[in-house]
Amino acid sequence: MIEVFSKKRLLAFLGVVVLVTGAALILNSHWEYNKQLAKQEEVIRNKARKSAPCETFSVVSRCERCSKQELRDLVPVCSETGHKERIKCDSGKEDFIWCDISPAVEEADFWKFQLCTLVLGLSSYAVVYLRQKKLDKRLMEKINKQIAAGV
Repeated sequence: MIEVFSKKRLLAFLGVVVLVTGAALILNSHWEYNKQLAKQEEVIRNKARKSAPCETFSVVSRCERCSKQELRDLVPVCSETGHKERIKCDSGKEDFIWCDISPAVEEADFWKFQLCTLVLGLSSYAVVYLRQKKLDKRLMEKINKQIAAGV
């Protein structure tokens, strides 16, 4: 049976099997990671709900970092995590509760930073590369002038 396949076909088949297996492992890992993130976010949300002044509420503004002044003044909402979230109770009263930046938000911020770093690095490389080409061209022109002058 193995004699039917040529060496090229066997290597191609092996490559496809390796790629499919790798893709399956990566997807499985990604799904497990997302499940774990969802569990962590749910735990954080439940903890924050327990500290809310009312039973049911809606979020008015997203979780944001407390100001330095609030942290210095030891505002109770900011002392837990350094972040706060504005909520509106069903009774109409607005208040703040502590919140925590979820791991998913932190991960997104990390990848944004990595992308900015990559763009900055590539643009720096492009500038250096173009400048080097320009300097090489000047040097070649200078050498050609010297050769033409007979020096």
